[in-house]
Amino acid sequence: MVRKQPSPADTALLAAAGERGATATVTQLERWRTAGLLVRNNQHGAGQGRGSVSTTPAGAVDLVVWLSAHARPGRRPDDLALEAFGAGLPTPEPTVRRAWLTAATDFRQNALLGPDETGDRSTWIGDVADELAGKHSGKSVLLPRRLRDVDARIAAAGISFAMPELAAFDKGPTETEPFTTRDFLTTAVSAVLGGTTAFVDADLAAVSRALAPPGAAVPVASMLEYPDGGPALADINDGHGLNLLPAGDVRDELARLVTEASLTQLRAAWQAVDVMHRWAVSLCDTVEAELDAIAAGEPSPDYPGLLQWFYGVAFGLNRLLLRQALLEPAPSGKAQASTAVMLLFLATGMSRLRVMVPDGQFELLPVLLPPFVYQLAELVAADLPASLRRDDLA
Repeated sequence: MVRKQPSPADTALLAAAGERGATATVTQLERWRTAGLLVRNNQHGAGQGRGSVSTTPAGAVDLVVWLSAHARPGRRPDDLALEAFGAGLPTPEPTVRRAWLTAATDFRQNALLGPDETGDRSTWIGDVADELAGKHSGKSVLLPRRLRDVDARIAAAGISFAMPELAAFDKGPTETEPFTTRDFLTTAVSAVLGGTTAFVDADLAAVSRALAPPGAAVPVASMLEYPDGGPALADINDGHGLNLLPAGDVRDELARLVTEASLTQLRAAWQAVDVMHRWAVSLCDTVEAELDAIAAGEPSPDYPGLLQWFYGVAFGLNRLLLRQALLEPAPSGKAQASTAVMLLFLATGMSRLRVMVPDGQFELLPVLLPPFVYQLAELVAADLPASLRRDDLA
């Protein structure tokens, strides 16, 4: 079969990539374009009836060099698209958004879900949650070892997780039954598939207490268990149909988030996952160094690592992020995108909360939140998604 000769633009593209060590071929270029990984050349008239000429899109050489190094047999286009996008390369936007949507909405155990139910889904959600939790509770841990080891060292140093400053804001748990890894997985799956229709604030309180060290004071759990007349999380809304938390399948909400987010926000969320892993390791290193100093009798005016550690215990979110980062230190591209969407969901939720509770003490967020979460929330607030960008909410 006679092959079509490469265009001058492709010849120049391959030559430029070859100068940087790439070994791409014309066949590979076409394969990547067919998979949506590489934009086709720009076509424009040559003028004076001389036909058309093609030119290489900006950044194509960088992308071809990257694909030459990373596109191996068996690697899925969506995975390559996510990683190339995360590396800042000009990956075609339709492919990028398709890959993000897949990562956001595909359950990792989708094959076990069976047909999705319509109408009243409560029984189906419960059955799916029980099945998945039963299959995976023996393969998962509630808290990673390093986190548990640091907790144990803090307790051994004589530092109480129920210090008076925290205990004053915790009325104690409403449940006495131990919360297991299976319970955690069941709650997580139910929350994803059913939103606020599948859990109550007490379920979130149980998760917060389960993630905390034994005997710890957890004010955020107490606030959920004893709302003192305040609205439940499911009831916080703006009066115009916008709720703080989704009432149905959270995957629908995540798909909407990905669709509405700018590419800048998606890339920032991807990068935030990398920062989250470095933050988790750095926090553990810092706390361990501070405990070493305490054991050696070295005085210090403050202990910033321990302070952040206790913020996580008291308010839950930092602890959850620390757990996620330590359990999955080297995520796949799809897993990283899934975690990035979770961070984007949190950041967007904070923007919603600013709209719904305008008199909240949001000036405390830079102190209480890890920097990567706060910075992502500020980025979302600066360019609100369409669902929040309404004149009546200004």
